[in-house]
Amino acid sequence: MIMQVKQASKKEKKSRNQRHGTPGKKSSDVAPPQRGSDCKQSRWKEQETEKFSSFSSFSPSQSHLIMPVTSPVSPRVFKAIEKSDIHTLACCREEEIRAILPCLVRMSLIAPLDHSEECIAGRKVILRILSGIEVVNSLVALLSIDFPALEIDVKKEQQLRQKLGGGSQNESVLVQNLANGLALEFECSDPTRRLRLLLSELLLVMAQIRDPHQDFYHKSSELFDNPCYLEEVSDVLCIALAELPALLPPAEVAEALLHVTNGPTLIARMVANQPDCFREVVTGLVMSGDKQDEDTPGGLLRLQAVRTLCQMNPSQALNVRALCVEQCRMPGLAVYLTLDAGKAGSGVAGSSGTVGSSVYGGEGGDAVSFITGLLLSHNHQQRTWFAHFVKSGQRRKYEQQASALAALRTDLSERLRNLLLFNSNDTLPDSQVIHATALLRLYCALKSLANLKFSEDKEIGLLLQLVTCHPPPSAAGVRFVSTGLCMLIACPSLISSQENERKASEWIKWLVKEEAYFAGASGVSSSFGAMLLLMAIHFHVQQLSAIIELVSAALGMKVLTRANNLSRIKYIFTHDVFTEQVVTAHAVKVPVTSGLNANIPGFLPVHCVYHQLKSRMFTKHKVPIKDWIYNQICASVTPLHPVMPQLIEVYVNSIILPASKGGLSDTFNEPISEEEIMSVFSQSIFTEKASSVVNSSKPTTLHASAPFRNLSRRKSLLREKSPFMSGASAGHIMPSPSVRTHHRISNTSCNGVNVTSVMTSQLLLLYYLLLYEDVRLNNTLQLLANSRRIHSYSPHLFAQLPIRYLLSHAQKEQRLYAGLFSPLVKLLVSHYPQLCLVEDWLYQSPSANSSLGILPPPVPLDPQSVTKAMEDAADKPGRLLIVLDRLMRMPPHQVWPLAAPITASIKCLLQPGVPRKVLDTYRQVWMRLNSLFPRRLWAMSVEGLQPEQPQSKLRKALTEDDIILDPLYVLRCDPRVNRCAPLLQLVIYMLQVYLLSSRTFLSQQMQNTPLVNTPHTPVGGNTTTPPQALEEEREKLRGALVLTQESAAVQILLEACLMNSDEKVGTLTDGAGALTLQEIRSVACSFIHQAFLKDTTLAKLVHFQGYPGELIGPVVRGVPSMHIAIGLNWIPELLQLPDLDKQMFAVELTSHLALQNAMPSTLSISRLAINTLATLLSVLGEEERLSIMEASLPSLVRIGRAFPSLIDDLLHLLVMYGRVGAAHSALSTAPSPHSIAFLDKPDYEEDVACETIPWLRPRKVPQEDSLYARIISTFKELVIASTMTHNLY
Repeated sequence: MIMQVKQASKKEKKSRNQRHGTPGKKSSDVAPPQRGSDCKQSRWKEQETEKFSSFSSFSPSQSHLIMPVTSPVSPRVFKAIEKSDIHTLACCREEEIRAILPCLVRMSLIAPLDHSEECIAGRKVILRILSGIEVVNSLVALLSIDFPALEIDVKKEQQLRQKLGGGSQNESVLVQNLANGLALEFECSDPTRRLRLLLSELLLVMAQIRDPHQDFYHKSSELFDNPCYLEEVSDVLCIALAELPALLPPAEVAEALLHVTNGPTLIARMVANQPDCFREVVTGLVMSGDKQDEDTPGGLLRLQAVRTLCQMNPSQALNVRALCVEQCRMPGLAVYLTLDAGKAGSGVAGSSGTVGSSVYGGEGGDAVSFITGLLLSHNHQQRTWFAHFVKSGQRRKYEQQASALAALRTDLSERLRNLLLFNSNDTLPDSQVIHATALLRLYCALKSLANLKFSEDKEIGLLLQLVTCHPPPSAAGVRFVSTGLCMLIACPSLISSQENERKASEWIKWLVKEEAYFAGASGVSSSFGAMLLLMAIHFHVQQLSAIIELVSAALGMKVLTRANNLSRIKYIFTHDVFTEQVVTAHAVKVPVTSGLNANIPGFLPVHCVYHQLKSRMFTKHKVPIKDWIYNQICASVTPLHPVMPQLIEVYVNSIILPASKGGLSDTFNEPISEEEIMSVFSQSIFTEKASSVVNSSKPTTLHASAPFRNLSRRKSLLREKSPFMSGASAGHIMPSPSVRTHHRISNTSCNGVNVTSVMTSQLLLLYYLLLYEDVRLNNTLQLLANSRRIHSYSPHLFAQLPIRYLLSHAQKEQRLYAGLFSPLVKLLVSHYPQLCLVEDWLYQSPSANSSLGILPPPVPLDPQSVTKAMEDAADKPGRLLIVLDRLMRMPPHQVWPLAAPITASIKCLLQPGVPRKVLDTYRQVWMRLNSLFPRRLWAMSVEGLQPEQPQSKLRKALTEDDIILDPLYVLRCDPRVNRCAPLLQLVIYMLQVYLLSSRTFLSQQMQNTPLVNTPHTPVGGNTTTPPQALEEEREKLRGALVLTQESAAVQILLEACLMNSDEKVGTLTDGAGALTLQEIRSVACSFIHQAFLKDTTLAKLVHFQGYPGELIGPVVRGVPSMHIAIGLNWIPELLQLPDLDKQMFAVELTSHLALQNAMPSTLSISRLAINTLATLLSVLGEEERLSIMEASLPSLVRIGRAFPSLIDDLLHLLVMYGRVGAAHSALSTAPSPHSIAFLDKPDYEEDVACETIPWLRPRKVPQEDSLYARIISTFKELVIASTMTHNLY
């Protein structure tokens, strides 16, 4: 209906005076008042004054008055006019609809666009409502004026005000010649002049507020100040805004009305007559508001206006509050709206109409959650904004002046009283625990984040009485107690008096007494007992900052409490409740947390033990803690609790490191025994996922039926016998999971410890072992200096651990082991780098062949069948291929029992005729096994590849220790491996890991046996060698040994790349043989390339040792890292060696590098090689000269092809070669047919390739002078290679 009114045409507006049946007129129609009437009589009446007494005026001098909270329009009427609910309006009294009469009159006068029966009926109801109301006549008169002419004058008035600024009322287009005051003129004028007077005054205010003012500008006006004119002014204003919408935007008019008396009431009436502009007006008022709305009179007026609008339209109150929070403006308004919404929700209405009356008790509204959300918001700007509001609000004395903060504190105090009403015998009912906890947390946030000072007589007593209540034994009760404990720390003013301190002490003692009952009855894993114990520990070790951090973490907010304010609560903890010895003894007796994981909230016993270990309280009082830590490791599950890695770290430090520097008399904790570790690792980690679905609630009890049962009882046997066995028995080190007991079945073990999650416990124990060894090795020197001998775990224990499998599982499930994976990888890289190769991280096992799985015949998978299939690989490869394909389909842990026959029969694959598909599939199966127990697999594979020995030379089977001491055992394998690329890749992989193992082993040996700080005197000498020099010498010897091993491995691989006698004879004429050799060289060069990049000194050593010249070209082309020979510039050193073979090796290497890496540095080295040859030619003897001349000719051609700029130097060197050759021919017994004049006049036979160049046409050379002919041929090749094969342009 309202939209229809707005769409009416101007033509209809002009014809309103001609309409029939003007509503509201009686038999004696009331005509508009004339200017000639007696206007000087007083309009002040007692009735009018009382009628508007509820709307108090506001001026800057009256800022201390209480703001009105009663809306001039009831929510019922506003909702009805907003929804065009005419029937609801018909049920309202005349007083209720008085404010919206302008809107109703316009609705009745303007012709509607909708001519339906419903609309016609509605118009009749409106006419029925308006009939009998006398003031309607004046409204009809206001709507009957000429608005188009008025619109023109309003535009002129706006232009005038824009030009003159504020100006005065005398300079106006709308109003001229004011004979009397503005109020009398308004009272005695006709409707048109009234409208002009109001618009002139309103436009003047709108113009004046645009000028800058230092303080809030308040416009004194006779028209707006008198309450008796309020209704008439409101009617005129509403009609003016409705008829001139383009000139009078509601938001700007509302902003101007804030600067006159009764502005909030006029704004509310204006919006009530135009309900569709509610959002526009409210948004404009809020966006123009201050950050702190109660600091200025204008802010209070704006707050009153918006609050009045929201009381008129309560459905939009929370949206307006959200706008305040989003824009960080008017926090007092947000608080008032929250309290008003709670009052409306709880059905409690204020009677006094003041700010203080907006307080309600009970649980209505969301005041607690809203204020808590603001103070703990992730938005820093919102937190700071509201905290500043609370701080500035405290400058006003409590309840002396009306403010939003005072209303909020009164409301919260009332909530405290209501909660305590339910408190009987200091017992808090279960229904009120959650509300009490939220209220305590809000007070903590107000104190910590907004620095709220509690009132001594109104808040402190109530808060302490609520904190010291006895909640029911439930999860909510545990949370309430934890919050109360934190509040005593965060708000130390609660126990500032002796009486309050006594109450708090008695309550804490009650908590200690009832903690066990709460933990059992509540059914939660974390109880407040752990927090009590943790606080006591921190108080004893003077870690007050840690207590504040603990409280901050528990409350979820940053607590700001000075350490000197905690003296009273510290005394309660350390003297009245907990002593240091009681704390330590109590921590050990606390049961471990079953199923400990990161999802368990709160503070647990593990936190207490961690901090006590960190402060060395257990060792100080000689309390054993090893069993508790071991039990907690066995009770941990995923996702891993973040404290567990930290607990293991401080536990290891307490075993090895003293509490203080030089603490020789300190006591230390006991390490976990190998038997206990073996008991956990005896469990199957492969059936955990499958069985956890079936028996997820049943813990695992360690049993002795796994492969470690003998190891745990016969530790001496572990130290004597190697775990790597040859033959079929080696395959049964890790039995198949099919014969194991599921890890979640509860059985009685030798140690009686239940393992909840096998994988988690094994990963934690692996981290413990690695960290223990790391700390022990890094502090060996200090331990020897202090004459301390600590336990060292056996290397055979580490050999039995599935380290690779555990690491790969932790990598795949990093989200479950967030705090463990990174330090675990760091330790493994230091102690077991062979298990952390990059290619292992990147390797992805291919899928099995889907077509082979259905092929007959069905092959049994047992050691005998696998061995038989591998022995017949050359004759019946299909059978072995089916077996390998079936193994590819199985999980690695199911394939592991067949690892022994797979590795023992590996030499059967070296027979001629084995298809490449079989070799590649075998390699894939081997790599899958490598992901489980790689160290055992490596040792068994090396043993399986050893060459056959005669019966008279029986040797002992190789163990892992043997291969680590001498990694070259890997390359002492069957020579046929050198022509089988897939197996050679496995051999090179094992060589790489064993070289890393050897390097790490030597470093650990040096750390295990450091030199004590005692001077060393050589035998038969008088001088002493300092330990530092001896340590440096040991390090050099270790480096030399490692470098010797690696260089020997490279040399052996280079020899494998040489062609054997059969291949040299001509076997490589077929393509397959050539491709095989090329692949072998590619595999070897790939390893050499990585080795050279890892250690550039190795590249220098290998080339100083030298290798066959026929491999220089393949090595330079196949090893990209050979460029370091140029970059590190050690070829000149090679050229300076007194060995002629090394010098010629350097020249040939330079020529190949020049072709591969044509760089300026290579050009310089090539020129140096040419000069070296020229120098050698002049100083060597006859035989040496002829040998270097013959050996260097191909190198000169390659250098000329790479660098044509060196052609002059090369030709000069060849001329010298020719002269030396001619001289040698002249002195030889066989006469030379020609003299040296051939260089000037060639007379040899022409070559077809050089027919176009006459002076290059060669002639026939006598056969007896081969060197002479080779020099001439080299000259020709050099010219062709350097000038004719290059596109110079």
